Formats: sequence, structure tokens, C-alpha cells
Amino acid sequence: MQSKRNRSKEGETVMKESNVILFQDVVKTRENIQVGPLNIQIPQGCVTAIVGTNGSGKTTLLSMCMGFVHPDRGVISIFQEQIQSDRDAALKARIGFVGEHPNSDDNDWTADQLAAFTAQWYPKWDWQFYQHHVTKYGIPPKKKLHKLSKGMRRKLDLIIAMSPQPELLLLDEPSSGLDPLAWRMMIDDMHTYLQDGKRSVVIATHSIEEVKRLADYILFMYKGQVLQMVEKDAMFDAWKEFFIDGKADDYDRVPGLVKAIQERYGVRLISNNAEKLEAFLQKNEIPALQTKSMELDDILAYLIELNDEGRNIQR
Repeated sequence: MQSKRNRSKEGETVMKESNVILFQDVVKTRENIQVGPLNIQIPQGCVTAIVGTNGSGKTTLLSMCMGFVHPDRGVISIFQEQIQSDRDAALKARIGFVGEHPNSDDNDWTADQLAAFTAQWYPKWDWQFYQHHVTKYGIPPKKKLHKLSKGMRRKLDLIIAMSPQPELLLLDEPSSGLDPLAWRMMIDDMHTYLQDGKRSVVIATHSIEEVKRLADYILFMYKGQVLQMVEKDAMFDAWKEFFIDGKADDYDRVPGLVKAIQERYGVRLISNNAEKLEAFLQKNEIPALQTKSMELDDILAYLIELNDEGRNIQR
């Protein structure tokens, strides 16, 4: 995948992209949760993964981008154009969307009938792309959709979303129901889609491997709020575990420390700023017996813990 991030001579990451999606003070109150206020900038030409627990607001966020759900207040802009329900057909023609669940209203149609209907709304619909991928994924084009397996229907929804060659893809749990081979094919297709460096993807997912393989940025959500938005590689560089000798109580106020955990053979230090913590250990001549990178689900858990404790989650 080509990235729009360029390296300066000093090695710093210089962001070149503009915003493909902008949320400004957006609030939506649902039955059991308030989503927002959201102030989010989604960069163009990148893959942004939305990660969070169930009910954190991921689907609501994507639905507001598509105009399926209207915010109670605030402004949402896509391609620097404010979403307005009375004149958003041209805007939506630039977006491919896969919802969390397939549309049951389409159940009596075939794949080809759904494609023909959808193509009416997309001036750039690519029939060659559609036909190639229907064959590639082994989808029977004349079979009723309600007779397709969950995984087969998911493949079709992804093909339908990508056939208009949209500038922006919004995907809600796209790999749900896919077998491992189909998942690998989907990842490859996403990389091909992103090759020109101008298209953007926003993906809500529970798949850690999906985030690792695709994402440039990660947007963490919890209880309708944004915990943090961070560049993926920088996040994995910053969050580390250090194993040292000693007692956990001796490390309450260490720079870059999230938590000190007493274990049988020493202390495990959880850090969200590994550089600061490592510098502290070196300055105080405390050897790290082992250093490990952290998994995404563990990072989310600690971000939630910091949030619930009212502590600053920024590095």
C-alpha cells in the first residue's frame, strides 16, 4: 500500500494528507448511549480503523457519515463538503459502504439484480470489476441472496461497495463471516484499492489482525467518546511492557508509566511512552530483564482503565 506519509531528512513523519472526514462538536443521543461530542479529523489517503468495545458508538459514527442517522447537533463534512440530507446524492456517489448487517430488503434479488440496481446511482460503476470479483470470490450471480451463506453475502457486499471505484470506503465489520482464504483475498483487494494513495478507508472492526494489516491510524472509542486517535506504528512503538526486578510500589511516579504490576518474579511496567520509561530506567541503572511490544486489545483495555480512572491518556 502506498502511503501519503513522507519522511523528512531527520526521520520525522510529515503528514501530507488533508481530511476526508471532519466531525465538529457532533452529538447523537441513542436509546442507551450518548455518542459525542465528537471532534474528529480522518486523514485522506489512509486507512483509519475504529476500535472499541460493543456499544462504543462505532456503527453510529459510520451511519452518521452516510446520513442514515442524523446528529442532534454538530457538523459533519466529507470531502470538505457539509452533509445535507436534501442534496447528498452526488456526495454519496463518491462513497462505498458496507453496513454491519446485510439489507434484508434485497433477499429476493440475485447478485446481478442488486448490482444492476446499485449501478444506477454510481456514474463510475465498473462492470468489469464487478464481474471479475464475482468470479474470483465464487459468488453465483443468479442465485437469490437469501440462499447465500453469511460469508458469501459478505463478499458480495464488499464487491458492490468497491465496484463504483469510490474515493472513500466505509466498512462496518467487513470480515464478519469470511473464511481465512476470503479474508486474505479481501486484504489484498484493499491494498490494490489503496495503491493510488488518494483513496481512503474507514473500517470499524474487532479484528486485531485486520488493524495490523491495514490501518494507518487507529481511532479508539468507548461509551460514545473518543479515547484517542493515533498513528498505528507510533502507538506500537510507544506502548511496551518492561520486566524488572523489585517491588511495584517503588514505581508509582515513573515517567511514561501506566501501571506497575507485581508478579511472582518481579515487576511488569506498562508504558504508553516507552522512550521516557526506558530513559528513566537507564538513568537509574535499573536493567530491563525483558521488553515486549503490546497487543492492540491490551492497549485498548489500558486506555479504558485510564479513562475510567480520570487519568490523562495522552503520551
